[in-house]
Amino acid sequence: MRLSLAEGLLLIALDDNEGRLLADAEKGIIDALVAAGIFELNLLRKIGFEGGKITIKDTTSSGNKILDHILSGIGSGGKSVKDTVVSLSPQMRSLYEMCIDLLIGRGILKREATRLLWIPISERMDNANYAYEKEIRDSLKSIVLKGVKPTPAFVILASLLGSLEILDEVFTDKDELIDAIKFAKDSVHSGTLPAEVASSLDEVKEHIAAL
Repeated sequence: MRLSLAEGLLLIALDDNEGRLLADAEKGIIDALVAAGIFELNLLRKIGFEGGKITIKDTTSSGNKILDHILSGIGSGGKSVKDTVVSLSPQMRSLYEMCIDLLIGRGILKREATRLLWIPISERMDNANYAYEKEIRDSLKSIVLKGVKPTPAFVILASLLGSLEILDEVFTDKDELIDAIKFAKDSVHSGTLPAEVASSLDEVKEHIAAL
């Protein structure tokens, strides 16, 4: 995946027709974006998970302002991933707009305002370069429907999409959706993720699904 987990998650969470966040994703989107950032920081070896707690490994810039913002918020660590998500989310309400701005800066999204005469009355996000989102969708479908071996990043992404209950945005066919939901659940402990990451992801999924 050429984008960060948070950016990929947000692309799927945006309704392509309406250009706005899917209704099902509204309550949990900030928590999911924070969680995506935390798990990606682990994949990048910026943080570790030891004894169920976050440990800091490397505080140098990741090159992605979203990840750097989350890493700064984590501070010295010492909490579980779930507790970190819960404590950071209220402080990171701007994370959604940060992701939008980053995707606009990459030329993937663009803002479109609906106007009454010259007055903007609403705003939508138009997918200016669908290739990025298509790549994510095609990869998820290949993994779930064709048995392609998933990377840790796609296991995490599918799990977070499942916790937001928006896998049906990718898997519109009912039978395919059943397979996708099963994959999102079973793949966490399939061996692709280290045990510490898998158990932390389970806790975060449960938290987001309950929002």
